[in-house]
Amino acid sequence: MLSRSELIAKAKSAKRESKYLDFKSEFDPSSAAAWCEVVKDVVACANSGGGVLVFGVNNDGSASGVDLSAVKVMDVATITNKIFSYTNHQFSEIELMEVDRGSSTVIAMVISDSDVPMVFVKPGTYSVGEGKQKTAFSQGTVYFRHGAKSEPGNRDDFQAWRDRSLEKIRETWLGGIKKVVETPADHAVTVVSTPMIGGVGGVGVGGFGAMTATVSAGPGAIKIVPQNAEEIWPHRQKNLLAEVNKELGAEVKINGHDVQCVNREIDVLKKHPEFAYKPHTLASPQYKP
Repeated sequence: MLSRSELIAKAKSAKRESKYLDFKSEFDPSSAAAWCEVVKDVVACANSGGGVLVFGVNNDGSASGVDLSAVKVMDVATITNKIFSYTNHQFSEIELMEVDRGSSTVIAMVISDSDVPMVFVKPGTYSVGEGKQKTAFSQGTVYFRHGAKSEPGNRDDFQAWRDRSLEKIRETWLGGIKKVVETPADHAVTVVSTPMIGGVGGVGVGGFGAMTATVSAGPGAIKIVPQNAEEIWPHRQKNLLAEVNKELGAEVKINGHDVQCVNREIDVLKKHPEFAYKPHTLASPQYKP
């Protein structure tokens, strides 16, 4: 998943389309066909972790030279409404901006990640003349980016989305743990729970719960230990060595001395509590996978 700045950089300099980038040589906001194709690509990018559409660029990366004035004045709310009409979801994580590509100025539509994959609840069908119609996407489909194309998703796409979601949750949790661990002595830490629907997690609808504690390094301070510490840091050193050596393969092996060297060099227990934990002073460290 690329950051906003990385997506903008691709919009400015990329020479070919990719999973994260799609070129549009032109766009007519009055055309049903144009909207269907744009909605398909926006949804596919959002479902795939984000992306960027660049208007005014041909498939080979050259400037198309078309008039982009209608795109420049387009309201994001209009795009959101169009997406809603096909997905029943108000997706507004979209940003329009002018970017320079060489000597040309084009329009980039930066698309953020969707927290849950969007499903098309009605088909994107439009007329192609002579009584014929084309379908950009079908009802009930979930689109993702496959290389430079927006296509119906498969098992691998949903697995990738799940892995991205778990990684975001993990980063949030570890960020919170690190803040608490690094809080100076005598500072207060307040943990506030967000509203939960239907009382999930012990908090009623619209309600907030808060717990305040003072951080202390004194000998009489209460030590707070997660109730599921054995699940968070399951590996003793023996298990850690077995897992690492299995990943390294037959040619390279590490031993307990190597682990001690890493601990001394990096000070894992103090500086990286997300990786290692000691239940008490005399205990051996336990490690996360």
